Amino acid sequence: MKNMLILHGIGGSFGLNWYQYIAREAEANGYKVYVPQLPSTDRPNLNVTYEFLQKTSSFDKETILIGHSSGASLSLGILQLLPKDIVIKRTILVAGFIDPNLTPELHKYIPRSDYAHLFPKMWDWDKIRKSSKDFIIFYSPQDPFIQSRHAETLEKNLNGKLILVSDALHFSVASGGERFREFPELLKYI
Repeated sequence: MKNMLILHGIGGSFGLNWYQYIAREAEANGYKVYVPQLPSTDRPNLNVTYEFLQKTSSFDKETILIGHSSGASLSLGILQLLPKDIVIKRTILVAGFIDPNLTPELHKYIPRSDYAHLFPKMWDWDKIRKSSKDFIIFYSPQDPFIQSRHAETLEKNLNGKLILVSDALHFSVASGGERFREFPELLKYI
């Protein structure tokens, strides 16, 4: 059965931004969608999240994994931790990043230390690539929190398709207003 998992970012919840919009649209197209309230929301923890998802989700050849902001980082970490025989259909990363060195604007609100357990000790890009058939990477050049180097590194290391969305900021209601209750650009990839 087609299934989808959407992971929110730091301090977020399943009801924010475009998550429920994507869930409704995907369900209308035959997907079983799970948008969980993640554990360790204020200080994302890859290992805690992986254990939680192992109990509450399934990953298989019909899975689409979508992560926003630190949820994108968690998505990559989950792919790295999945057993080698599991390969999902697609991974969609929205405003993702690969390390805690983000913009000074973000660090006014969130200290780097809050990301201490978000990333694996080292990224295993080969294992991550082998865990998902393809990768779609959304980035806005006007993102106030994530530098372009993150999207460029993801595109290069994942052999992914980079999609630039002008003036999307951080793809969130908090940064871009009510427009981000929906995300029609993402729908094209499910």
